[in-house]
Amino acid sequence: MEFENNTLSVEGLPQLEALSFQKLNKEYLWMRLTFMVSLYLLLLGAALLYNFFTEKFAVWLLPSGLSLLLIWFLIAEIVGFKYKGFVLREHDISFKTGWIFFSMTSVPFNRIQHTEVTQGPFERIFDLAKVKVYTAGGASSDIAIVGLSEVDAKQLKEHINLLSSKHA
Repeated sequence: MEFENNTLSVEGLPQLEALSFQKLNKEYLWMRLTFMVSLYLLLLGAALLYNFFTEKFAVWLLPSGLSLLLIWFLIAEIVGFKYKGFVLREHDISFKTGWIFFSMTSVPFNRIQHTEVTQGPFERIFDLAKVKVYTAGGASSDIAIVGLSEVDAKQLKEHINLLSSKHA
């Protein structure tokens, strides 16, 4: 038997970007915006108290800077939301994110060690959850599918577990 290692054309490979990615739940965007505004109000209160007691900065400088940062983060979150999504295929799951810094991670089912559904406090308020997929490749190859309803997250977790057990 002779060893073969044929070359492949890059043009002939399937294009993952061309697939139709499942969009995240719109409640996830509202959760993120609510979190940012809440954090802004907390920091704004702290900045105003700091300005009131120390009088080291102009009263308008720190709140103005925080307001500009909030506007930038809100715009980035709203525009970047449409770039987030996941796709479930026969042999793997992929998650993409990024408007400014693009990232796409694919995890083959035969590399999955375990999955879990988690909820933080804001996710609980908005009835959202995330599915964390842990792999044998280490933390850099793990993915978290965010912005799912709690019911969808549990169904996705069970489906991933089923497919990963078939590929083990």
